[in-house]
Amino acid sequence: MGDPAPIISLHIFTVEPEDFARLAERATEALRKAATLPGFVSVNVFGNAPRTKLLLTSEWRSEHAWSQAEWDAVIAEVLTDLVENSRDHEFELYSHIAP
Repeated sequence: MGDPAPIISLHIFTVEPEDFARLAERATEALRKAATLPGFVSVNVFGNAPRTKLLLTSEWRSEHAWSQAEWDAVIAEVLTDLVENSRDHEFELYSHIAP
């Protein structure tokens, strides 16, 4: 059996424009913490021009590494804050299929 496939986690938060800057900083805080965890590969935070959507992406060496990160206290606290202060939240986990 080969190495586990890398995965990408995508979170899309719909936010009020007046909350955008604060929530973007909170997202960045969580992703900085994620960068210190085993199995971390990369992370990005994007925002749209109207300042109503935040996109968080993180790449992990395996689904196991990602699931371990989800149990980190700082990451859990920040994600809870983002979910509770967003109008909508979408989440998807993608497995690497081909280069």
